[in-house]
Amino acid sequence: MSNPVDVITNIRKTNEDNYRFPSTLGSHKRGEDKFTSFLVKEIQKGGSSKTVGTVALPMPTDVIDDYKVEYLDAELGPIGASAVGMGTNIADDYSLENVGATLKSGLKSVNKSLISQVVSRKAMSMIPGISTGDAKATAGQIVTSATNRAVNPYITGVFKSVGFKTFNFTFRLHPLNRADTESMRKVINFFKSSMLPEDEIIAGNGGHPDFTYEQKTGLQKLPHRFDIDFHTGNFNEVHNFMVKIRDASITSFSVDYNTEGAPAFFKDTSAPMMAVLNMTFSESKIHTRERDDSLYDYGMGDWT
Repeated sequence: MSNPVDVITNIRKTNEDNYRFPSTLGSHKRGEDKFTSFLVKEIQKGGSSKTVGTVALPMPTDVIDDYKVEYLDAELGPIGASAVGMGTNIADDYSLENVGATLKSGLKSVNKSLISQVVSRKAMSMIPGISTGDAKATAGQIVTSATNRAVNPYITGVFKSVGFKTFNFTFRLHPLNRADTESMRKVINFFKSSMLPEDEIIAGNGGHPDFTYEQKTGLQKLPHRFDIDFHTGNFNEVHNFMVKIRDASITSFSVDYNTEGAPAFFKDTSAPMMAVLNMTFSESKIHTRERDDSLYDYGMGDWT
């Protein structure tokens, strides 16, 4: 049976930097056929991308798919509440006459206390110097204190935005031989390099064959972006249950070399015996229903 890490690397058609840890990752005999794959992309002019490499690591300690949607509190007031609750005609006809009629019928059909709130607020707004600034709030406090009643603000939640999805992963790497130690070093260096921008430099010789120089343009190439998949042994069935991450940037990366409270090293290579990678990724596109539907309804073709 083919090693799935090799299969995915071939599907993605990259001849660039391809790293994996450990070297046996993807082996069915060792039970390492469940793993995380990273497709690393360089952003080109116009927003397109070019594949610059792949990385394959064991599964992280946690995989959490976290959606965040932000709402704001909006104070509608009694008129706004009646318009939202009763004003179905407003959506069909924006004429002043119909809006007024809808509000009147809506207010009358709710209850008398709602009409009283509208009248009292209108009366308060007519008092000189009390309808603006802190005076208006003071007037409301006076009414509350005198009547032991508070004017209902009719607060509702109003959609604001969908935040970018952020993912925090921890990978524990335990090299068992010299090859694994070298692979771990290359993986760490590749992630560090990929998360940083690159100065754009113009090289030239000024017309003299023995003279060369480099000049910075003041521009920088953007850090690399990542597509991340979690492979659980069955590409066509189980894989659809796992989160998919697209066009994400590394916003935080740390390496902890501590083992049992202190760093430990191999005697023959002086390489660390363990490394814990803590990584934070943030996607560059927000999720919508359409994006989620297209993202999770796919087959092998999504990797091409």
